[in-house]
Parts: sequence; structure tokens; C-alpha cells
Amino acid sequence: MKQGIIIVNKGTMDKEVRRRCIEDFMFSVGDRIPDADMVCVYTDDGIRKRLREETGEKYQNLKAAILSMKDRGVTDLIVVPTEIHDGPEFKKMKEEVTGLASIFKTVNISKPLLYDEADYEITARAMHGAFKETVKDDILVLITAGHKTDAVEELKAFETHLAKYFNECYVATLYGERKLYKIIKDINVANASSRRIVFIPMEFIAGETVENDVSQEYTSLVLRLEEEGYAVDSIFKGLAEYDDFQRLYMRHLYDALR
Repeated sequence: MKQGIIIVNKGTMDKEVRRRCIEDFMFSVGDRIPDADMVCVYTDDGIRKRLREETGEKYQNLKAAILSMKDRGVTDLIVVPTEIHDGPEFKKMKEEVTGLASIFKTVNISKPLLYDEADYEITARAMHGAFKETVKDDILVLITAGHKTDAVEELKAFETHLAKYFNECYVATLYGERKLYKIIKDINVANASSRRIVFIPMEFIAGETVENDVSQEYTSLVLRLEEEGYAVDSIFKGLAEYDDFQRLYMRHLYDALR
């Protein structure tokens, strides 16, 4: 048996964010599974092209990485997505991996951060551990990309678990049914007396120069909240910069190893 692990991320040109998030997570995986053949793939074609042209760094796409694993003698493969939830990108990745599964003895795909009810609870506890001192008794708003097909009830279920640990909390999305302007209405109705919000991107990587939708919209969303009269404390870092959340992804990886 030869174990192979592929870490899947959209990617970024920001070297510091890569170091703090993607590379640090890979080191964590390597420390715990030292004998595995491990690589990271970037799914964004534009980012891979820019890295190749501007820095000389070469990252394979997912299909090429899977075939390379086979060429290097890997018999048992685990693919680790860094997605937050079971959205279109995760489903697309899953289909691609499943289409090549027959060339290995076993192929397993670990779950995204939020996949089922147990994930909601353990992630809510991790949020409390990471942000309780910052949020205190004020309002927590998590922002993720979301998709038009997102189930509103699933996001509300996660909020229910968060509410065990935070006085008032919301998950807003850029797309789908839970856009920020709707969340603001909910906040105003629920608690007009509290005017302080802690605003946090719920993404694996995030930052001013990170090429994902949440990072690109983050500053304007903060300004919108401030225009509504809120004092906003914004934490502009991805979840992968916190050990609490890296451990949750590791938990899913261990589940896939079983």
C-alpha cells in the first residue's frame, strides 16, 4: 500500500497567505501522516497560469495530479477539499475524482468543513474558541460566498448551533438567499440596541490580495455595515490561519482514512 493525499484549493498569488494557510495546513498533514505522497493542487486556471508566468511556480490541475499519483505508484488516494460547505465546487471536484477512481485500489474524499449536523456543532464550538474574546456579547456576522442553490435551512441550522455560544450571530452570503442586506434587516429587528458587529470571512483563505469573491467584496461589505450605523471590528483572515479550524479539516481527513 502507498498512500497519496491531494489537497485541493482554489489558490492565490499571495505568498504570505499561502504560507500561513495552505502550506501550514500541508505541514500539519505531513506531520501526522509522514509516509504519504502529498501534493496541493490549485483549481483556478488563471491563478495557475499567473504563477507559472510570473514566478515560475508550477501547480497541476486536479486531473493531472491524480494521474501523477498513479504514475508514482500510489495505490490508495485521499482527496482533501478545503471547501467550507457542500456547494457546486465541491460537487464538481467530487465528480472529477470519482471519474478516475478505478485506477486506484481505494479512493476517498474528505468532507468540507460544514457537511452535516455534527459538523455544525463542532464548528460552532471552534468559532467560540477562536473568537469569543473578540465578539464578547456583541453581534457576530460570518460572510461566505454561498451559491444560488444553497439551502437556507442548512445555514439557519448552523446559526442555531452558533447561537449556543454567541449572543447574536448570523451567516451572510454573497449569493443565494442570505445576502448581507437581508441579514442587516434581521439584525435591526432582533437587536437595535447593539451597534457593534464583529465581521469575519468564513473562507479557508482570505485577505486583501486573495483572489476569491469574499476577499474582493469584504471591504465594501464592512463599509456597508458602517453606513448602517454599526461599529465594525473586522477580522480579515482565513479560517486556515487558526489551529481550531485546521484541526476540523484534519478530523475529516482522519475519517476518510478509516
